[in-house]
Amino acid sequence: MSPPDDLLGVAGRLAQILETLQLPFAFGGAIAQNYWGTVRATQDVDILVALPRIRFEELAAALCAAGFVMRDEAEREVQVSVPSMVAQERDQHLFVVYRDLVKVEVFLPFLPLQQSVLRRAVTMPLGDQQVPVTTAEDLIVLKMAFHREKDIRDVRGILWAQKGKLDLVYVREWANRMLAGEVVEELERWIGKYVV
Repeated sequence: MSPPDDLLGVAGRLAQILETLQLPFAFGGAIAQNYWGTVRATQDVDILVALPRIRFEELAAALCAAGFVMRDEAEREVQVSVPSMVAQERDQHLFVVYRDLVKVEVFLPFLPLQQSVLRRAVTMPLGDQQVPVTTAEDLIVLKMAFHREKDIRDVRGILWAQKGKLDLVYVREWANRMLAGEVVEELERWIGKYVV
């Protein structure tokens, strides 16, 4: 199953903006999951962007020009603005924009793992473009950190689909650095079941 056309269009337009601004980025979430594991339908785009505060205004202007909006507390569409980006980023390390019916969560790196995600991203086809995508290994660690039920299902799907192709040394190194002991043990159980 390929992503819906509107999601592909929004993700592609976002990639063009970030490439033009020369901001390092990597698609994650369900888009990345569809490359490495079991395919999951989504209407959201998750993207990690190395965006210094000094460039918020530049990105806000580019997003506005491309038809992206934000939503206020009453869910009304409002213009993308630096104050809103700063407030959301301060509270959540991300900000949210919308285009058409597609929600885009723009994550800003604040953990060492996220810097590694950006360095290791691999180029993959998205529609008629080539875009950087979070690797399977990094996706596993990120999803184990979030640890929602859907994330655990995704991790099991990646381990099964990528059996024999994963850098388990890298996965274990970051799991031990990032995750609680019981989550590391849980990941080892999934590795034992699906990979070893």
